[in-house]
Amino acid sequence: MTISDSDSFNLVPMTGPAAQSDPTSMTFFSLGADTPLPPPELHPLIMYPTADGTQPATIEAINPETIAVNPNQPMRIGNVWLDGDTLMSSCPECASPITIRHWLMVADCWNCHTAVLLSADHEAAIEQLLRKTSRQTVTTAVPQPEPIIAKPKPVLPYFPAAPKTEAHDRIRTTVIHEQPLLWIRRAFNQLPAWILSLLAHVLLLIFLGLLSDTDNQGDRYITLSVVVGDKGGGVTTNLTPDAETNYDLPPPDNIDPDNPLELEKVEHDREIAEELQQDFDTNNPNLPDIDSVKKRINEATGTNKTILARDPRVRKQIVSREGGTSATEAAVARGLAWLAKHQSPNGNWSLHKFNDSPGCTCKNPGQVITDMGATSLALLPFLGAGQTHIVGKYKDHVREGINYLLDNQIRDGDLSFGARGNSRMYTHGQGTIVLCEALMMTGDRRLRNPAQEAVNFIVKSQHSAGGWRYQPGEPGDTSVVGWQIMALQSAHAAGLIVPSQTLTKANQYLNLVQTSNSLYGYRPGGAATNVMTAEALLCRFYLGYNQTSPGVEDGINYLVKNHLPAKPPFNMYYMYYGTQLMHHYGGQPWKTWNAQMRDLLIASQKTDGHRAGSWTPVESHDRSGGRLYTTAMAICCLEVYYRHLPIFRELELE
Repeated sequence: MTISDSDSFNLVPMTGPAAQSDPTSMTFFSLGADTPLPPPELHPLIMYPTADGTQPATIEAINPETIAVNPNQPMRIGNVWLDGDTLMSSCPECASPITIRHWLMVADCWNCHTAVLLSADHEAAIEQLLRKTSRQTVTTAVPQPEPIIAKPKPVLPYFPAAPKTEAHDRIRTTVIHEQPLLWIRRAFNQLPAWILSLLAHVLLLIFLGLLSDTDNQGDRYITLSVVVGDKGGGVTTNLTPDAETNYDLPPPDNIDPDNPLELEKVEHDREIAEELQQDFDTNNPNLPDIDSVKKRINEATGTNKTILARDPRVRKQIVSREGGTSATEAAVARGLAWLAKHQSPNGNWSLHKFNDSPGCTCKNPGQVITDMGATSLALLPFLGAGQTHIVGKYKDHVREGINYLLDNQIRDGDLSFGARGNSRMYTHGQGTIVLCEALMMTGDRRLRNPAQEAVNFIVKSQHSAGGWRYQPGEPGDTSVVGWQIMALQSAHAAGLIVPSQTLTKANQYLNLVQTSNSLYGYRPGGAATNVMTAEALLCRFYLGYNQTSPGVEDGINYLVKNHLPAKPPFNMYYMYYGTQLMHHYGGQPWKTWNAQMRDLLIASQKTDGHRAGSWTPVESHDRSGGRLYTTAMAICCLEVYYRHLPIFRELELE
C-alpha cells in the first residue's frame, strides 16, 4: 500500500495538560510514500583532545575495542557486547538488540523471531569479553579531560544471518522438548527418600492386587464375541449380574450363553442401540446439568414430571431398571431410522402415501388421509427418545416436522388441516401433544403460543357432556376423548393454561361410559371392551385416580387375565394404551404385561429390505392406519420405560 504526500493519520482529540498548550508548539507528522524512516537512536561517540590540542576523529582511533573507557559504556568486540552481566548482539534481520544464551550458542530475536545460531567468531569474541571482564581491565592510566560529545553518523552496521543448518534445527528441538524432561528429572532428584519409598510400595500393592483378582466361579457370566470373517475374536464383553456396571443395557432374558449366534445378535443390538446415545450432543449448552436431571427424576411424583427420563444420558439406567433390554433399544433405533427415511421433502409424513419416495418398496399404505396426523404420530416416538428440534441425532427431522405443523396450523389453533373423514379431532389431539411435549422438553418460546392456541381449541370443542368426537362439539366417544385428555395433561405439565372445569367435565364423561363391573365402553350405554378399558383407566390416572381408587384393580385384573398381548394379529392401539397403563400401575401386572409385549414387538419387527425397522399392520384397525401408523405406535410402546416416568412410584438413579 502506498500513501500519498497528502495523506496523514487521523488524530485523536487530546485531553489533559497537553490539550491546553499552544498549538504552534505542537509538531504533527505526515507519512508519505517517499518519507524516510527516522534514523535509529545511537549512543554518541566520544572524542578526547590530545596533548597537542588536536582531536582524534573518534574514540576508535585510540581504542579499537571499547573496554571500560567509561563505566556506563558497554564493552564491545565486533557485533558482541557485554551489558553488565548480559551478553548482547544485534539481530542480523532487523538490527534489534538480542540476548545471547552462551551455554547454547543460540540467540532469538524478540522482534522478528529470527533464530540466530552463533558462529565460531561470535564464540571467540564472547570468550575474549569474558576474559577481559574477569581481569577487570581499566585503561584509565591518567586523568582524562572532559569528553567532547560528537554526533555520530547514522549508520547501523549490518551483519548477515548465519545460514540455517540441520544442527541449528536439532538445537532448537532439544531446547523446546527437553526442558520439561530436565525439570522432571530435577524434581525427582530432589524428592525425599520417604516419598519415593511410599510410591514404590503403592505400585507394588496395586500389582499384587491385580494378580490376586480371580474370577468368581459361583455365578455364570455370558461372554459376547463378535466373529470377524473366518477367525474368532473381536470385541468381547462380560455380562455379570451387575449389568448396570459392566454392560449398560442388559441382554434379553432368553439368551443362550452357549449359542454364539445369539450372543453375536446381542452385541449387534447393543451397537445399534448406542447410536442414539453416541450421536446425542451432550455438550450442547441447552441441555440441563446431568446431576440436576437425576435429582429431579429421583424426586419426581405425580404427572407433571413424567418426561424427565427421556434424557438419553440417563436412559440406560432407567431401561435396565424398568424392564427393557438391549433388544428393545435396538428396535427403537431401527424404527426411528425407518421413520426418518420416509419423511417427505417438505417435512411431513403421510399415512396413505409414505411409500411414494423414490426407491421405496414398502407396502401397506394406510387408508386414512391426514398428513398433519401422520406427522404428529411420527414425531411422538422421536420426542419419546429424547430427540428434539434442538438436540439429538434426528434434530433436523424433528425440526422440519414441527415446522410443518406450525406452518399449517389454522388461526383458531386447529391442527387438523387437510384431515378427512373421522380423523379431524384425532389429528388435532395428536398434534397438540407434540407441540406441548416439544415445548416442555426444550423451553422453546416459539412453541408456547401455538401450543396454547391448540389447547384452547380442544377446550372450545368439548361437548357439554364432557366428551369429544370426530368434529368439534359432537357428543363424545372414549377413543377420541383419550387423545384430548393426553393433550391436556401434556399442556398442564408444560405450564400452559388448562381450565379445571374442562378436566372435571372429562371425568364426568368417563363416568358415563363406565359399566357396572368397573370396565369402560366406547360410548355411553355401550358394552365394555378391553381397548376402551385400558384407554379410560389411563385417563383416570391422569385425572387424579390412583392404584387404590374404586374399580382400578378390577380393571387391571380383567386386562391381565383375559387380554394380555398375544401373537399376531394383535391390536396396536390396545397395545399402546395398555402398555402405558400397566407401566404406571407397576407391580406384578406390569412385569407380566411387559414380558409379553416386549417379546412380541421385537419378534414382529421387520429386518429385511427397505421395510427394515418397521412393523406390518395385521389387525383391521392397524391396516386402516397402515405401516407408518403401526410403526410409530410400536416404537412408543418400546419406549415406555423412559417415555413417561411411572406416576405412583419413584426411581432412584445413581
